[in-house]
Amino acid sequence: MFRTFIFFIILSFPILGYTPGKWSHKDAYLFKKVKKVPTKEIVRNAEGQVVYVAEYEYNSDGKLITETYSDKEGKGDGKTTFRYTEGLLTSEEVYDNGGHLVERKDFQFKGRALKKMHVKDSEGKLVMVYSIESDGEGNVFAAEGKNMETKDNESFRFQIDPKRPNVQIQYLTDDKKKELGEIHFKFDSKGNLVEREFFQGETRRVHKLKYKADGSLESHSFHVKQGDNWILEKTHVLVYD
Repeated sequence: MFRTFIFFIILSFPILGYTPGKWSHKDAYLFKKVKKVPTKEIVRNAEGQVVYVAEYEYNSDGKLITETYSDKEGKGDGKTTFRYTEGLLTSEEVYDNGGHLVERKDFQFKGRALKKMHVKDSEGKLVMVYSIESDGEGNVFAAEGKNMETKDNESFRFQIDPKRPNVQIQYLTDDKKKELGEIHFKFDSKGNLVEREFFQGETRRVHKLKYKADGSLESHSFHVKQGDNWILEKTHVLVYD
């Protein structure tokens, strides 16, 4: 979230999330108490073939503590671990399939509101620093990231669409406040996020979410627009015990 600024790597993935601008359904499992959480996520390509699997483990408080990955052949492909202090997320560490640390993120709170995120590389070198505006419920409203090597700054903020009250728009800007793109978050009548549409120059992409009758997320899929057609790229299916 650095390969430059992760919150602009939006073309690969409510406004929940420690990851500035890169929404993930797993954010709720880090910040909130969710009654029903998945134990596995299966990723299929447009042809329906399994290309990736993630398995999830939780602590006694129901918070996500480990994601373990495997590739299409079932071989281990690394993991991500999460640590908490007094119920608040303090760190995230990503490891490759050899058990080597790839990246670490450290989180700072004021009260229960997330305010800072520091990203370090495998050697502990500080790569990115994010200043974050959020509430005590894990909702992020705005953030600014600084690349410690280039000193560049990029940011985002959310705003309710005045013409569509069920839509929130995330504006992405550079350090000169030039707009780099935007994401439209669409919610249904129950408050569930059902669609995220990405606008970056001529590029259009959409992320669609489907829920079960009990309100738990069943699946989510990614599509890209080619000409006048929307092309399915991949589908993530969640598995619950």
